[in-house]
Amino acid sequence: MKTGNTYKIAGINLDIRGDNKYLLNRLKIFEDSNPNRIDLFAEIRRCHHIEKPEGQIVIDEFVKWMKKDDNGGFHVFRLDTAGRDIMAHMDINKDWSRNIIRCLDIKFDKSGNQAEFGDWMEYYSFMLMGIIFRNRLINMGGIVIHASSIAWRDRGILFTAPSGTGKSTHVRLWEKYLGDEVTVVNDDTPAVRFFDGIPTLCGTPWSGSSDKFANLQVPVGAIVVLRQAPQNSISKLSPLEALPCLMPRAFLPYFDRELMEKAYSVLDMILQKVPVYLLTCTPEKKAMELVYECVKH
Repeated sequence: MKTGNTYKIAGINLDIRGDNKYLLNRLKIFEDSNPNRIDLFAEIRRCHHIEKPEGQIVIDEFVKWMKKDDNGGFHVFRLDTAGRDIMAHMDINKDWSRNIIRCLDIKFDKSGNQAEFGDWMEYYSFMLMGIIFRNRLINMGGIVIHASSIAWRDRGILFTAPSGTGKSTHVRLWEKYLGDEVTVVNDDTPAVRFFDGIPTLCGTPWSGSSDKFANLQVPVGAIVVLRQAPQNSISKLSPLEALPCLMPRAFLPYFDRELMEKAYSVLDMILQKVPVYLLTCTPEKKAMELVYECVKH
């Protein structure tokens, strides 16, 4: 099997072609030199000009989503600030298994002015790969959730909430008081995938500003929904109560009805098998201890 650089993330075998040092460095701990198959192929190209694709616009914003005319995938492209030239483009097949990323080979200085070629494409194509990965994951029975996640006693715990609520702060309490018993699996966008029917927390290299992630897979023991409050309390949610809490935190493909149905199916399986708790809390040890008591058995 002739491949480029190969990796395994959440059980998905990736083959990535192209010289993107930032991306390849981030993926390094996920290297797998002997994949038995390729689940996701991506080629990253540097370009001096990107032609506008043809198709039906389904999201008409700064980043545009266009359904291909042959009903077989999407074009996703970002325009420059003037709204004229395409700065980056993804050419995606129907199940997100084969993808081409094109980025203009340019670099901007700190003031946002165009400078020399190079660095901009490195970071932006890494972020585009994150979009590709999470949609391919849905096709393979998993989902990416906006959460800070840890491995503790061979089980995974996800702490989810809107940005700025205190997910990372809560995880730091676990690190502070339990030390080496705790490993941060991903501090922003972990994956959950089923292996042999078991919901499993998986590390990914897309980890937000904290840059904390690990190449780990552990069964999910609990999902904790955080809500700031002056008093600390915890309650277990039914699947029906948990769904509206979890849905806004999942990366859902609203642009594709068929893929949305697959995502809903994954969320439903997670809620049927994983206990979900609502933690109203202050950022202190007592809040951590409430979760600890629920998941320690």
